[in-house]
Amino acid sequence: MNPRDTEEMTATMKRELLCVLLLCGAVFTLPGQEIHRRFRRGARSSRVTCRDEKTQMIYRQHESWLRPMLRSNRVEYCWCNSGRSQCHSVPVKNARATCYKDLGVTYRGTWSTAESGAECINWNSSLLARKSYNGRRPDASKLGLGNHNYCRNPDKDSKPWCYVFKAGKYVPEFCSTPVCSQEKNGDCYFGKGLAYRGTHSLTVSGTSCLQWNSMVLIGKINTAWKTNAQTLGLGKHNYCRNPDGDAKPWCHVLKDRKLTWEYCDIPQCSTCGLRQYKRPQFRIKGGLFSDITSHPWQAAIFVQNRRSPGERFLCGGILISSCWVLSAAHCFLERYPPHHLKVVLGRTYRVEPGVEEQKFEVEKYIVHKEFDEDTYNNDIALLQLKSDSPQCVQETGSVRTVCLPEADLQLPDWTECGAFWLRQARGVYNAPSLSFLTASPFYSERLKEAHVRLYPSNRCTSQYLLNKTVTSNMLCAGDTRSGGNQANLHDACQVNMSVSPYSEPTPG
Repeated sequence: MNPRDTEEMTATMKRELLCVLLLCGAVFTLPGQEIHRRFRRGARSSRVTCRDEKTQMIYRQHESWLRPMLRSNRVEYCWCNSGRSQCHSVPVKNARATCYKDLGVTYRGTWSTAESGAECINWNSSLLARKSYNGRRPDASKLGLGNHNYCRNPDKDSKPWCYVFKAGKYVPEFCSTPVCSQEKNGDCYFGKGLAYRGTHSLTVSGTSCLQWNSMVLIGKINTAWKTNAQTLGLGKHNYCRNPDGDAKPWCHVLKDRKLTWEYCDIPQCSTCGLRQYKRPQFRIKGGLFSDITSHPWQAAIFVQNRRSPGERFLCGGILISSCWVLSAAHCFLERYPPHHLKVVLGRTYRVEPGVEEQKFEVEKYIVHKEFDEDTYNNDIALLQLKSDSPQCVQETGSVRTVCLPEADLQLPDWTECGAFWLRQARGVYNAPSLSFLTASPFYSERLKEAHVRLYPSNRCTSQYLLNKTVTSNMLCAGDTRSGGNQANLHDACQVNMSVSPYSEPTPG
């Protein structure tokens, strides 16, 4: 073979071998450099990750995530710690809560605005690493902290809070999260219903409310797009609200293809027993003059005169619910027709009308079927007020229901109570009560009150009451302050109270 041919062949083989080596270098050397750069021998990776064995998702160091559990109302809370996934099960919390209860320790809603209007900082943010409460705490999930910026109360403060950036610092601030109304399941509202967050969505006419984020409402003031809509309870729903301080909750509706609004068909929550107690102006014989706002549950019952025009005062009563008044059975011995009766609430004077007075006709009245005219045993009657709506009275400072006692309530001897007296019959509640009647046969011109004490059962007997019959469901009380516990019951302000177990009847 020609030496040049041999040399040329040798050179060609060297070039081909070099190409193969270069190609191998391109395939093996470059990844090796990348691996060397990322995982240097003797050094820990600066980008530690974890792989979820169930979902095969990759997570960074300290990152958390939730994993559903089959056939369970719990989920798994996982956390990437030093390259290992650490998971444990946690109960599912309602994240749709729009308000908090009590201190808000268990609040798990999505409110994320502080009282100043500032947006909350993510609890997982590295900016909060040195704070006592952050999303990287071992007990973060139990406290409701994590990869979010929702308001929480991990330290049992007075209400939910979060960290915000203020004046160059990251400081805690209370959230503007509304407190839940105390009404049961949102079935009623307090005051004007400004804090109502229930789910009623029908108006007084039975029309369904429009969504607050409906495109039909573009251009209206109170919508889900309002700046403080979340604070006002507006959002992607059609629940009744009162964002503008109106008289009660309302909503937008479409009627006859026209956009309008209507009040909602929601009853007002009972505020039984609340009153504006005013010190009696002066003492009089037979009691103290009082004002209706001190006893707003007091009712006056009038009856039409049979032989002359007009009406006369019949008896007193107590408002026990929106449409029911408790009175004495002996007041209705003459069996008056219900349409001859009238109930007046909110009146201090017997004849002069009150500023917030409310008048009602009587639908029907129920006298205890075992009422005894001779002994006044079971001396109880109930009057149903007539109204076109389910709610009769409108609660005001002068008109309010009394709180009914529990069926098994036992009051100790000598307990001081208030009494209202209706001619010979008497009644008692654990609050000062009133009557339009004086101790004399003549009527008082205004309300009067008296305080009495309950006598022990061994003194509530016939021998202490001039041989008057005392049954097992009667109580005795009198004014003992002048003579102490040994005061003669007959000489004191006598009150013979007949009580019977009863429950509020169902209308109809």
